[in-house]
Amino acid sequence: MTCFWSGLLGCLHQYDFRRIGILRKPSIRNFVTLLKSRNKITENVLWQDTKLTDKFKKECFEAVKELNVNSINNGYLCSTCDPFLILVSELFKVNIIHNYCNININYKCIGAGKTIKVKSNKGHFQRA
Repeated sequence: MTCFWSGLLGCLHQYDFRRIGILRKPSIRNFVTLLKSRNKITENVLWQDTKLTDKFKKECFEAVKELNVNSINNGYLCSTCDPFLILVSELFKVNIIHNYCNININYKCIGAGKTIKVKSNKGHFQRA
């Protein structure tokens, strides 16, 4: 069950990957590997118009670092302030609107060029 990764990957286009030096849109597994290899402390993302604390940014970095790529088919429990959504926002310079059970959760990246929309409930994540 890779709905989280598929949903995110489906929102990004080949030109988004070219902007970060990747010539082709990757497979799901390679996308997750790419995120892990480009993991960083995110300095440019606001969550619900609030700056993230340094402690939380470090926790997000560690969460991405610790994800086992071999486990991506077992599902991913997306949180309301999710480390991978924060990282995708920062790396791809995109704003993300995550509609969780009809409540919008906003990730804003300083200098974002576009907004992507995703939605989820307690069991499924997808492109909106």
